[in-house]
Amino acid sequence: SFLCLVPEEAKTSLCMEEGGYDTYVHDALGMVQACRASAALWGWPLAPRPLDACHPEVTFYEGHFLKVLFDRMTRILDQPYSLNLQVTSVLSRLAAFPHPHLHEYLLDPYLNLAPGCRSLFSVLVRVIGDLMQRLQRVPHFRAKLLLVRRQLMGLVP
Repeated sequence: SFLCLVPEEAKTSLCMEEGGYDTYVHDALGMVQACRASAALWGWPLAPRPLDACHPEVTFYEGHFLKVLFDRMTRILDQPYSLNLQVTSVLSRLAAFPHPHLHEYLLDPYLNLAPGCRSLFSVLVRVIGDLMQRLQRVPHFRAKLLLVRRQLMGLVP
């Protein structure tokens, strides 16, 4: 699942007195409730509907919008922090909308995909693999990671 993607040695939440998890969950709940309220009158189904026809010979294309988002997620380790916040904000908002096909495609880590197809989970697996390789080349990465986290939280100048 998504919660197990990041190995313990790459996490900083356990090293901080206030991990921010409660704040994150509260904010996420508010966003999900707002998205549900916005979409309430749209008549979306509550469960995924079966496809009328499946054409396995046709190559799946996630669409330009998701392609751009997934491409940006792939480069998250090399992009500016402000851009990463925007990309993750858009993906979070999409995932918060109560459409079963969006949920299935974005949030189901066990979704069967054709070879070459991407999902948010598969993109994140690749990013974490790249991250773990990079961490091996950074001396004192744990201390540096904690320093950056404290800076981002405004705890140190």
